[in-house]
Amino acid sequence: MIEEYIINIPEENIDLLRQKINLTRWPDEINNKWSHGTDMSFLKELSNYWCNEFDWRIHESKLNEIGSFRYTSESGLKIHFLHSKSKETNAIPLVMTHGWPGSVQEFIKIIPIIQKNSNVPLDIICPSLPGFGFSDKPQEEGMNSKEIAKLQHELIMTLGYKKYIVQGGDWGATISKWMAELYKDSCIGIHLNMVIAWPPATDNPMKNVTEAEQKLLANYDKYKEQGFGYYEIQKTKPQTLGYGLNDSPVGLAAWIIEKFYGWFDGEDNKLVVSNEEVLAIVSLYWFTESITSSARLYRENGDMGFSFEKITQPMAGAIFKRDLIAPPKVWAEQIYDVVQWNIHDGGHFAALEEPDALSADIIKFVTKVVGS
Repeated sequence: MIEEYIINIPEENIDLLRQKINLTRWPDEINNKWSHGTDMSFLKELSNYWCNEFDWRIHESKLNEIGSFRYTSESGLKIHFLHSKSKETNAIPLVMTHGWPGSVQEFIKIIPIIQKNSNVPLDIICPSLPGFGFSDKPQEEGMNSKEIAKLQHELIMTLGYKKYIVQGGDWGATISKWMAELYKDSCIGIHLNMVIAWPPATDNPMKNVTEAEQKLLANYDKYKEQGFGYYEIQKTKPQTLGYGLNDSPVGLAAWIIEKFYGWFDGEDNKLVVSNEEVLAIVSLYWFTESITSSARLYRENGDMGFSFEKITQPMAGAIFKRDLIAPPKVWAEQIYDVVQWNIHDGGHFAALEEPDALSADIIKFVTKVVGS
């Protein structure tokens, strides 16, 4: 069953958020340009804005205007999704899947850009992952990327589509890969803005890897050295983490915003996207109390949540220079049928940071797959 889902957070929940921000007990600090984590002066200023100026109603209206729905799956789990339909009747569905610490809000800017500029009519579907946002929280173990792929395919079929193209980054890249692998007759193309690929098992895995690609590989080493702690705790003890983050909005903001700072192509003490956009995402996690359930996806997926089986559908890789993982094209060709491969400026949250570049890359790929 599919039904419209109008987002309307109760006013008392918004009042409680402000009260809890004002009750924050701040820690001491030794920090140098975010060396030890989220900068306190930045967070205090942002929290003051969040409490006194930020208007959640603007952001929930944007989601409602795109088209907000919930699907009751065959298992009974309800999946929230955005559905922006083309004005054309023969539109191809493009399934865009987010990751952590993102949400469907990542796609608010890029949806109208894609639909306006694409020669191919596109219906855009953006599911909220189980345990994220307004989707139900799984009540038992087992909801990994593969199982989420099954739910999303079920949703697309229920909407009445027969063929679709998938697009994703972060965990959305793993889910998109599973959809392509499991549903070869339905998924006709896969576009990724974070490509997961490992070196081939050869004597020289760096063969045919360009100098520019070798530099991009250093991103992952830096990430493993300086920014991997969150992954380990979410992979092992997400419940313990949840008690603090589900109770303290400032603690939640510190945990999430550090990723938006550290994974962006930004400047010191500044986020490339607006404070409004980042706070909208943090607010969604807060109001839906989904930080614990979203973190569990790391435990469900273990080290990767990914299948290295080769798929045959045409694939496009949009590589953003400061993403966490940026493999060489020759590595990706071990897993994918690569028909498009482009390098762009920008970081991990491409739809937010570089919507024009990402949308142009997607449109180019869609045109190759289905024609103009």
